Amino acid sequence: MHFHPILLVKADSLEDAKINAQDFCDCECGEHLYFDYGSIVPDEETEWNKPLSEVKDKLPPEDYLEKASHLLEVAHKKLEQNNYDAAGYHFRKAGELYSQCFCIEYPVYNIENYNYSRECGEGWYAIEADLHF
Repeated sequence: MHFHPILLVKADSLEDAKINAQDFCDCECGEHLYFDYGSIVPDEETEWNKPLSEVKDKLPPEDYLEKASHLLEVAHKKLEQNNYDAAGYHFRKAGELYSQCFCIEYPVYNIENYNYSRECGEGWYAIEADLHF
């Protein structure tokens, strides 16, 4: 499966932003990591890979808290059903969202601040990655 997050990157240029985003992808991929491999989506195949100011209005909703709350509801229902494995999975995913971890449950990630923050000034770029798991 593929995950296409939008990475928010602070850099001096678009090319530097792509290099920083690729470095992030490289760190997230490997034999003992969640993602098998990943790279930056080529410019001609994406509407992203631009200064954040040009595409900020296209970002998906900032709804990670709502998603986390929903996962908690599901986790509690699984507990009531004595389905502890599924409950643990949903609690873990909710925790990842609450702590703003890089995860497949949320499609925007700020690789400078290691969180979901979007309020970025000058020198920020939105780079689309393609990660396989």
